[in-house]
Amino acid sequence: MHDSPTAFKKRNLIVIGALLLLAALLLILSRLIPSPSADAQKALPEKAEEADAYLFIILNNRVWGIEALGAEREVTVDQGNGVVNVIHLLPNGFYMASSTCDNQLCVTEGTVTTENYQSRFLGASVYCLPHQLQLELVVPSATRSPDAPDN
Repeated sequence: MHDSPTAFKKRNLIVIGALLLLAALLLILSRLIPSPSADAQKALPEKAEEADAYLFIILNNRVWGIEALGAEREVTVDQGNGVVNVIHLLPNGFYMASSTCDNQLCVTEGTVTTENYQSRFLGASVYCLPHQLQLELVVPSATRSPDAPDN
């Protein structure tokens, strides 16, 4: 037994309406998440001469913070509601020390350093997909100028 053309159109309209509602909700949620402070976004140019490498902490596709590497320390990214990642900074790199995510893949991705980031499978990054968190090592001396000629 086949559906009538009217029932098919009605079902399509319901699906399209649900998708539009979901898109609107996601847009509203993205506006409610706090954006990084202006100080964090401006930090790299000011610190470029102070450190050989930096950790960019990217949360929900926005820069949440920039940490100059140098002293060994920990940085906690607490998103509330029990969503927490702890990043261990090293003089020349970082690793995800702990996370409240279920799969713990980010914790097992290993250490990213100025010496190994070019040979790692995930490059200069560590990802915690359940928490929408990306950690990325940035080495200013290795960053090519857009005006530099191709080799």
